[in-house]
Amino acid sequence: MTDPQPIIDLIYAFRRSKTMFAAVSMGVFERLSQSPADASAFPGTDAGAMERLLDACVSLGLLERRSGVYSNSPLASEYLCRNSERTMAGYIEYSNTALYPMWQHLEDAVREGSNRWQPTFGFPASQLFDHFFSTEAAKRDFLLGMHGFGQLSSSSVVRAFDLSPFRRFVDLGGGTGHLALAAVEEYPQMQAAVFDLPGAIDFARQFTHQHVDLIAGDFFKDALPPADLYALGRILHDWSELKIRRLLARVHEALAPGGAVLICESLLDDDKQGPIDGQMQSLNMLVCTEGRERSLPEYRQLLEDAGFSGVEGRRTGTPLDVVLGIKP
Repeated sequence: MTDPQPIIDLIYAFRRSKTMFAAVSMGVFERLSQSPADASAFPGTDAGAMERLLDACVSLGLLERRSGVYSNSPLASEYLCRNSERTMAGYIEYSNTALYPMWQHLEDAVREGSNRWQPTFGFPASQLFDHFFSTEAAKRDFLLGMHGFGQLSSSSVVRAFDLSPFRRFVDLGGGTGHLALAAVEEYPQMQAAVFDLPGAIDFARQFTHQHVDLIAGDFFKDALPPADLYALGRILHDWSELKIRRLLARVHEALAPGGAVLICESLLDDDKQGPIDGQMQSLNMLVCTEGRERSLPEYRQLLEDAGFSGVEGRRTGTPLDVVLGIKP
């Protein structure tokens, strides 16, 4: 008899995720960041049921309990409290309110080969970013989520290749500017800018400083700011191949010879059999966008078709890997 534990772990996996999602959504970690408390300190909840949720968070390593009083673990303090510089609470809220409902329709996404925005929420994926920016709270959660995930990778991304020959770095769709900030910290001689939609740029001002320019625009429509190195971080996996080719053509046209593009995505293995996180992310793209994750040979083909050469990839050991292509 083979060990059934891997199957049991997969059966239980969503329960663990939803426990954390619920605790973040209900403000558990925010409340406990103020002071340790027992289960009665959460108004509007059943104390016995809340105690179960809190104890489950203890078992997950998110809380600590002493004599019936709960406090945040160091892990929760760093990543689950909104006042932390490394918070991932925004991405967790996005996962809870958007991704979790859409993943319930994965079978239909596979049958039809399309995302689940319309069946789940009643609007098409073309209105995706309108939805994310529909209210200040929605915009904050989405951009904070991208910021929290970005910080896990940005310093490794800018060190994956020697970028010191480049002088002007522009992150297209750069959100809060975490990648641009990492670039200027690693390469002090570099100038950096973020080019993103106006709502994102307004929000980014609280995260950046005078060494990073903030420029509002749409990289599919507007002229790209001058640069000798463009970055596309978690961008290409959102879009259809037609739109990717159009965007890469715009980047290639904007660069002078010797300029480059830095693509930051989760790379699939060449044989498409892993890694697990990349495969899960590719299914996530099926459920919520018109894109997918790709292997290095696939990115190489896209870049070479756009006129780039010398395409290389690097794994970083973080959620994002890196591909670099040079304009001859």
